[in-house]
Amino acid sequence: MTASSATIAPLQRLLSRHRRSRALGLLVMAAVFATAPLWLSAADEYTAGLAVVAVLLALSYNLLLGSTGMVSFGHAAFYGIGAYTVALFATKTSLSPLLGLAVSPLIGAVSGFVIGLICLRAVRLYFALLTLAVSQLLYVLAFEWDTLTGGDNGIHGIPVPDWLVDPNNLYYFVLAVVVVGALLLWLISASPFGAALNAIRENRQRSAFIGLRVKAYELAAFSIGCSLATVAGALYAVYDQQAFPGLMFWTEAATPIVMVLIGGLRSFWGPVFGAVLYTVLASRVRSSTNYWDLLIGAIVLALVLLLPDGLAGVPRRLGQAWHAITGRRRPGSASVAADAGVLMALAPIEAALRTPPPPRGETAALLRVRGLGKRFGGLVAVHDVDLDVLPGTVHALIGPNGAGKSTLFNLVSGLLRPDTGTVHFDGEDVTGAAAPRLARLGIGRGFQTTSIFPFLTVAESVRVACLAITGGTRRPLPPTRRLHRERVDHLLEGVGLSGLADVPARELSHGDQRALELAISLALDARLLLLDEPTAGMSPYETQRTLSLLRRITEDRGLTVLLVEHDMAVVFGVSEHVTVMAEGTVLAEGTPEEVRRNPEVIRAYLGDEAEEWSA
Repeated sequence: MTASSATIAPLQRLLSRHRRSRALGLLVMAAVFATAPLWLSAADEYTAGLAVVAVLLALSYNLLLGSTGMVSFGHAAFYGIGAYTVALFATKTSLSPLLGLAVSPLIGAVSGFVIGLICLRAVRLYFALLTLAVSQLLYVLAFEWDTLTGGDNGIHGIPVPDWLVDPNNLYYFVLAVVVVGALLLWLISASPFGAALNAIRENRQRSAFIGLRVKAYELAAFSIGCSLATVAGALYAVYDQQAFPGLMFWTEAATPIVMVLIGGLRSFWGPVFGAVLYTVLASRVRSSTNYWDLLIGAIVLALVLLLPDGLAGVPRRLGQAWHAITGRRRPGSASVAADAGVLMALAPIEAALRTPPPPRGETAALLRVRGLGKRFGGLVAVHDVDLDVLPGTVHALIGPNGAGKSTLFNLVSGLLRPDTGTVHFDGEDVTGAAAPRLARLGIGRGFQTTSIFPFLTVAESVRVACLAITGGTRRPLPPTRRLHRERVDHLLEGVGLSGLADVPARELSHGDQRALELAISLALDARLLLLDEPTAGMSPYETQRTLSLLRRITEDRGLTVLLVEHDMAVVFGVSEHVTVMAEGTVLAEGTPEEVRRNPEVIRAYLGDEAEEWSA
């Protein structure tokens, strides 16, 4: 057994035990819910029904916060919309309240889509504040519109069909609807669409650079989550036979958030436990004390400090504690252990890299930049830059700090729109094009600091890139794990990460995280790879390993690379053409030999290093 497999095996066993314990917990929970009317008192059965409704509310919010990373303070508003939908169908028309329940997901989806279009014009905190503002508008509307909503009193005594008058029948009806909604959300979360949402949660910028239209996916997730929250509210109106403005009040926005936090953010089934615990505690504590808010605040504080993964993370943390007690090694440096013998094999690489690459004939540029310019107020960051990158070459972009290299990269890769000039890729005008379009055209991007999906495994990170570039992430139902398996294995083997497929990306060494970035770009079938200081922060071993990997990939795949780099060993070791920038303009360009002997380059940038590399 290799060192890598020896260190990964304990993690795989731990994950297997975690899955078994989670499945056991779900079976126990299902049995409790299914048999609740048989052994609970009437009051406790009522509480159990409220807990069932809360499960759907928590799962619908988990699609936003846990799966997509969207913090919404307006989820309670859709819960209220669902309750009022049933109430109005039952009291203002002669139609059955169950018809209101049936149309509630459509009403929730449409209203969620419209509100999402408004709120998603902002991101993060501002998005959350916009959802809060919209929910307050809806609350005021329900509170003030006496003739329709009943005003402050709301609507009470909602009639239900005779067969639902029996508490047991009502409980099992609500349970059946929630089970259907939960299974639907589980299928979505386990699908390629759900994988795209997880990628967006982990890293919005990287998601855009693998071809995902982030705003579109967020809007879809928001609409689905709001739709299911509306169903939960409709179920509440059927179950409790009332609807009132307080369901939409801003303080109620905290309820689904707390449920998800208690259960666990990155777990699908965690919010089920969180919703049940929250509802039972609320029922018990509110009836015996006025300090419910203080208690729930203390519970959330304790969970954040002691169990940041929520209740769903308890089995995994117990397993980790067991491994720590028994002295077993955790994965994290496994790749270094597995590749320790490679260092000796790479020892002569620096000398080999000094050998200049063979000359190439004239060919059309794959990337052509003409007259590119960008100004930030009075600062001219890039001015009238021309650049040609030939296919199949490694082209280095060097210069002192502040020369405009990263700004030029951002202009080429779509992060910034140029003020002047054009960018053509393979003959197509891509000036100011968004990152998803560039990814689909075949441009991959690496960043100065590693940009990965931290909580996704290595295999998941590459798989979601394969799905995104082929449009597979638009499919909401098929399972994800079996898709592109051979391609993922092949790509990981190509960058030396095949033994780390099930390791979370955040636990990789810095060098392996850079290798993972390469694998993600290769999964896009990228023809041009933009690398911003790919060896920054690396040890000498990691630098040598990365350079060897980069040269092998470019030779095997005919990949074109444009890189920004300050390490001259890297620049003159792998590049075939060098462009030197200073003060936002091109100072010189040519072969590495021509550049290192250029007097202006020596004076402005290389200095004493020129003598070293001319030796």
